[in-house]
Amino acid sequence: MGAHGYVRATDDIDVMVNYSLAEARRRLEAEGVAVSAVRGDVLEGDFPCLEATLEGIPVDVLPPLVPLEWERAIQVHTGTGRLRVVDLEGLFRLKLRAQGVQDVLDVAVLALRHPEYREKAREIAAAYRVLDRLDGFLADRRTQGTAKEQKAREERLTEPPKRRPRARRK
Repeated sequence: MGAHGYVRATDDIDVMVNYSLAEARRRLEAEGVAVSAVRGDVLEGDFPCLEATLEGIPVDVLPPLVPLEWERAIQVHTGTGRLRVVDLEGLFRLKLRAQGVQDVLDVAVLALRHPEYREKAREIAAAYRVLDRLDGFLADRRTQGTAKEQKAREERLTEPPKRRPRARRK
Protein backbone atom coordinates (compact mmCIF):
# COMPACT_ATOMS: atom_id res chain seq x y z
CA MET A 1 0.00 0.00 0.00
CA GLY A 2 2.93 2.29 0.63
CA ALA A 3 3.65 2.40 -3.10
CA HIS A 4 0.18 3.93 -3.51
CA GLY A 5 0.56 6.62 -0.86
CA TYR A 6 -0.82 4.90 2.25
CA VAL A 7 1.75 3.80 4.78
CA ARG A 8 0.61 1.94 7.88
CA ALA A 9 2.15 -0.59 10.22
CA THR A 10 1.59 -4.23 9.42
CA ASP A 11 2.85 -7.50 10.85
CA ASP A 12 3.87 -9.14 7.59
CA ILE A 13 4.37 -8.79 3.88
CA ASP A 14 2.01 -10.43 1.42
CA VAL A 15 3.54 -11.77 -1.77
CA MET A 16 1.33 -13.01 -4.57
CA VAL A 17 2.77 -15.47 -7.04
CA ASN A 18 1.49 -16.16 -10.53
CA TYR A 19 2.25 -19.88 -10.25
CA SER A 20 1.13 -22.66 -7.91
CA LEU A 21 1.83 -22.66 -4.19
CA ALA A 22 3.57 -26.01 -4.66
CA GLU A 23 6.00 -24.33 -7.07
CA ALA A 24 6.46 -21.41 -4.66
CA ARG A 25 7.23 -23.83 -1.85
CA ARG A 26 9.73 -25.70 -4.02
CA ARG A 27 11.51 -22.46 -4.96
CA LEU A 28 11.66 -21.16 -1.39
CA GLU A 29 12.88 -24.45 0.04
CA ALA A 30 15.53 -24.64 -2.71
CA GLU A 31 16.84 -21.33 -1.32
CA GLY A 32 16.91 -22.77 2.21
CA VAL A 33 13.79 -20.96 3.42
CA ALA A 34 11.57 -22.88 5.86
CA VAL A 35 7.97 -22.83 4.65
CA SER A 36 4.73 -23.97 6.22
CA ALA A 37 1.42 -24.46 4.45
CA VAL A 38 -1.72 -22.88 5.88
CA ARG A 39 -5.05 -24.30 4.76
CA GLY A 40 -7.45 -21.51 5.61
CA ASP A 41 -11.13 -22.07 6.40
CA VAL A 42 -13.00 -22.07 3.09
CA LEU A 43 -16.31 -21.57 4.91
CA GLU A 44 -14.91 -18.33 6.37
CA GLY A 45 -13.70 -17.13 2.97
CA ASP A 46 -10.09 -18.03 3.71
CA PHE A 47 -7.71 -19.55 1.18
CA PRO A 48 -4.58 -21.67 1.37
CA CYS A 49 -1.24 -19.88 1.51
CA LEU A 50 2.36 -20.38 2.57
CA GLU A 51 4.06 -18.76 5.53
CA ALA A 52 7.78 -18.10 5.71
CA THR A 53 10.22 -15.74 7.36
CA LEU A 54 12.77 -13.86 5.27
CA GLU A 55 15.47 -11.93 7.11
CA GLY A 56 13.28 -11.82 10.21
CA ILE A 57 10.20 -10.56 8.35
CA PRO A 58 7.08 -12.76 8.24
CA VAL A 59 5.91 -13.33 4.67
CA ASP A 60 2.61 -14.77 3.46
CA VAL A 61 2.84 -16.25 -0.03
CA LEU A 62 -0.57 -16.06 -1.69
CA PRO A 63 -1.94 -17.85 -4.74
CA PRO A 64 -3.51 -15.80 -7.55
CA LEU A 65 -6.71 -14.76 -5.73
CA VAL A 66 -8.12 -12.22 -8.16
CA PRO A 67 -7.38 -11.33 -11.77
CA LEU A 68 -4.38 -8.99 -11.89
CA GLU A 69 -2.92 -7.09 -14.79
CA TRP A 70 0.77 -7.74 -14.16
CA GLU A 71 1.76 -5.45 -17.03
CA ARG A 72 0.29 -2.55 -14.98
CA ALA A 73 2.36 -3.42 -11.93
CA ILE A 74 4.59 -0.74 -10.44
CA GLN A 75 8.30 -1.53 -10.60
CA VAL A 76 10.05 -0.85 -7.30
CA HIS A 77 13.83 -1.00 -7.20
CA THR A 78 15.41 -2.51 -4.10
CA GLY A 79 19.01 -2.92 -3.07
CA THR A 80 19.07 -6.43 -4.54
CA GLY A 81 16.72 -6.21 -7.51
CA ARG A 82 13.23 -5.19 -8.52
CA LEU A 83 9.80 -5.96 -7.17
CA ARG A 84 6.52 -5.69 -9.00
CA VAL A 85 3.85 -4.06 -6.85
CA VAL A 86 0.22 -4.63 -7.82
CA ASP A 87 -1.49 -1.64 -9.43
CA LEU A 88 -4.14 0.27 -7.46
CA GLU A 89 -7.16 -1.42 -9.06
CA GLY A 90 -5.62 -4.83 -8.42
CA LEU A 91 -5.00 -3.85 -4.80
CA PHE A 92 -8.66 -2.81 -4.52
CA ARG A 93 -9.73 -6.23 -5.85
CA LEU A 94 -7.45 -8.05 -3.38
CA LYS A 95 -8.53 -6.00 -0.38
CA LEU A 96 -12.24 -6.07 -1.19
CA ARG A 97 -12.17 -9.80 -1.85
CA ALA A 98 -10.73 -10.28 1.65
CA GLN A 99 -13.62 -8.18 3.05
CA GLY A 100 -11.99 -7.61 6.44
CA VAL A 101 -12.73 -4.36 8.25
CA GLN A 102 -9.12 -3.16 7.87
CA ASP A 103 -9.10 -4.20 4.20
CA VAL A 104 -12.21 -2.15 3.37
CA LEU A 105 -10.86 0.77 5.40
CA ASP A 106 -7.57 0.56 3.47
CA VAL A 107 -9.48 0.81 0.18
CA ALA A 108 -11.42 3.81 1.47
CA VAL A 109 -8.23 5.67 2.43
CA LEU A 110 -6.63 4.84 -0.91
CA ALA A 111 -9.75 5.92 -2.82
CA LEU A 112 -9.74 9.22 -0.93
CA ARG A 113 -6.01 9.64 -1.65
CA HIS A 114 -6.67 8.95 -5.35
CA PRO A 115 -10.10 10.48 -6.09
CA GLU A 116 -9.80 9.53 -9.76
CA TYR A 117 -10.13 5.88 -8.61
CA ARG A 118 -13.04 6.40 -6.22
CA GLU A 119 -15.76 5.19 -8.59
CA LYS A 120 -13.64 2.19 -9.62
CA ALA A 121 -13.26 1.28 -5.94
CA ARG A 122 -17.03 1.58 -5.48
CA GLU A 123 -17.65 -0.57 -8.57
CA ILE A 124 -15.35 -3.31 -7.29
CA ALA A 125 -16.89 -3.06 -3.79
CA ALA A 126 -20.35 -3.54 -5.30
CA ALA A 127 -19.13 -6.66 -7.11
CA TYR A 128 -17.88 -8.08 -3.78
CA ARG A 129 -21.05 -6.93 -1.97
CA VAL A 130 -19.27 -4.57 0.43
CA LEU A 131 -20.30 -1.23 -1.13
CA ASP A 132 -22.27 -0.16 1.94
CA ARG A 133 -19.24 -0.71 4.17
CA LEU A 134 -16.92 1.14 1.77
CA ASP A 135 -19.35 4.06 1.46
CA GLY A 136 -19.54 4.25 5.24
CA PHE A 137 -15.76 4.59 5.49
CA LEU A 138 -15.61 7.06 2.59
CA ALA A 139 -18.08 9.33 4.42
CA ASP A 140 -16.34 8.98 7.80
CA ARG A 141 -14.45 12.11 8.91
CA ARG A 142 -11.73 10.02 10.59
CA THR A 143 -11.08 8.14 7.36
CA GLN A 144 -10.97 11.44 5.47
CA GLY A 145 -8.55 12.80 8.07
CA THR A 146 -6.29 9.77 7.67
CA ALA A 147 -6.23 10.28 3.89
CA LYS A 148 -5.31 13.96 4.34
CA GLU A 149 -2.55 13.06 6.80
CA GLN A 150 -1.15 10.51 4.35
CA LYS A 151 -1.19 13.08 1.54
CA ALA A 152 0.61 15.65 3.70
CA ARG A 153 3.16 13.02 4.71
CA GLU A 154 3.83 12.11 1.10
CA GLU A 155 4.19 15.77 0.13
CA ARG A 156 6.73 16.32 2.93
CA LEU A 157 8.72 13.30 1.79
CA THR A 158 8.73 14.27 -1.88
CA GLU A 159 9.42 17.98 -1.61
CA PRO A 160 12.99 18.98 -2.34
CA PRO A 161 15.13 19.63 0.73
CA LYS A 162 15.26 23.22 1.84
CA ARG A 163 18.63 24.81 1.36
CA ARG A 164 20.13 26.55 4.28
CA PRO A 165 21.72 29.88 3.57
CA ARG A 166 25.47 29.71 3.64
CA ALA A 167 27.20 31.46 6.45
CA ARG A 168 29.14 34.47 5.27
CA ARG A 169 32.83 34.47 5.80
CA LYS A 170 34.31 37.44 7.53
